[in-house]
Amino acid sequence: MSQSFQKARFFLTHPEINQGKINRLEALHFEYVAYVRICVRHMLDGKRLNLARSEKQAFFPAATGLSSQIEKNARDHAIQIVSTWAKGTYTRRIQKTITNLRREGEITDEQAKTLYTIGKYLKTSPKGTITQDDIDLYWLILNETGGRKPEVRENLPMRLSEMTARLEDPKEAIQADFWLRVSSLELRKSIWIPLVGNPYVNQADQVGKGILARRTKNGRWRFEAVERQEWVVQEPLDLPLDAPRLGVDVGLNVLAATSDGILYGRDFKPRFDRAYKAVRDVRANRMRQRFTENSPRLDVLESRLSGMIKTETGRVANDLVQRHPDTVFILEDLDLRGCRGQKRFAYRALQTVLVNKVPVEVVNPAYTSQECPSCGYISRSNRSGTKFRCRSCGRLAHADWVGASGILRRSEDNDIGCGDRPNSVKATLRRRFQARRQAGRASPARSSLAPSPLGLSLTTGVPVYSGIGTGSNLVSASTA
Repeated sequence: MSQSFQKARFFLTHPEINQGKINRLEALHFEYVAYVRICVRHMLDGKRLNLARSEKQAFFPAATGLSSQIEKNARDHAIQIVSTWAKGTYTRRIQKTITNLRREGEITDEQAKTLYTIGKYLKTSPKGTITQDDIDLYWLILNETGGRKPEVRENLPMRLSEMTARLEDPKEAIQADFWLRVSSLELRKSIWIPLVGNPYVNQADQVGKGILARRTKNGRWRFEAVERQEWVVQEPLDLPLDAPRLGVDVGLNVLAATSDGILYGRDFKPRFDRAYKAVRDVRANRMRQRFTENSPRLDVLESRLSGMIKTETGRVANDLVQRHPDTVFILEDLDLRGCRGQKRFAYRALQTVLVNKVPVEVVNPAYTSQECPSCGYISRSNRSGTKFRCRSCGRLAHADWVGASGILRRSEDNDIGCGDRPNSVKATLRRRFQARRQAGRASPARSSLAPSPLGLSLTTGVPVYSGIGTGSNLVSASTA
């Protein structure tokens, strides 16, 4: 089966827009944010993490200046903020706290099961085996260990449904590519906002009716709509069984390394490190001064860093797709906890771009960068920076290429899945290495030193026993 998805398209306000229209839009946004903040606080005070559709009208206080439709959008937005925060807090903090309380004997197994149900499904009212005492206990744990409550900031985007905003093609006034009709705070009076067109959208009916209005950091308004056209990405099952595969590893020193020996973005890391250090230093300085809000300079530096990552990873992804058509790309199922710097940012960005463009499979990443591609020996000492030297057979290679080739081999390994723990993966790899070594010692025949498939052979002089492989060269220096 194939995977379909839709893309978001952005529209900016026209440079010659009337300032009066901007003022009316900002007044609407101010009232919208204020009412969302009231609704979020009302839910937290009422100990509600979610609301059914039939409960919204009676639960929330009425808005004074908003129309009924914008009021409905604001209420749904507040519910989404609280429920998303509650789900994330349960996964990161509450679930572990409940487990610890059960192990320490402070709550029974039945109470723990009930608390798990409350947190997982956001139960906020007694039903079935869930009592009000269980809900109160869950909220006690949530208040003590849940961290900061959700806050509604002034830059919150404004949700506009099809009843409150409509994108239209220009008819008489042709200076704008599109016009956006938005409900205002005045009864039966709309705001007609001229917009600059999007290169991927020719007519207003090519996008959905829902609009997300967001004020950018430079003070310009941006409106986001979802394109109606569905983009289809083939799943690996849609390709032939013998479709080519390519391992892609996000390295510590390059933006990406592939299993065919090509390194992408070797000059990117120095530029990223400088930008990342600038952001880190400014943020650390503001934390020392106990400033909670970002400064304009920090916003500019973070935007520059994000733009740098998106641009480079997009370029790399486009190059990979063009060079390897009808190919399944193999990526790591990487846990980014504790990972910082380029590796963290580049992995997420590159994975997001590739998933939306080509068939992708993920594999268990354990020891892919420490396993020798020749003899299978695993050791942390095999790798030092960009250099890989096997402590068993002496194989020399570029460390990032070793990781990419290990990812490719892992995709064909039926004994190691994404759910396997690192300890079990390590035990499996060590058993295989021992079996290969015993098979090599048992056979007296020795093969000649085989050249590496990548570039010139730089063999270490270690003789190759049957089943061991070769100790050879560095990876090809070709880059993109």
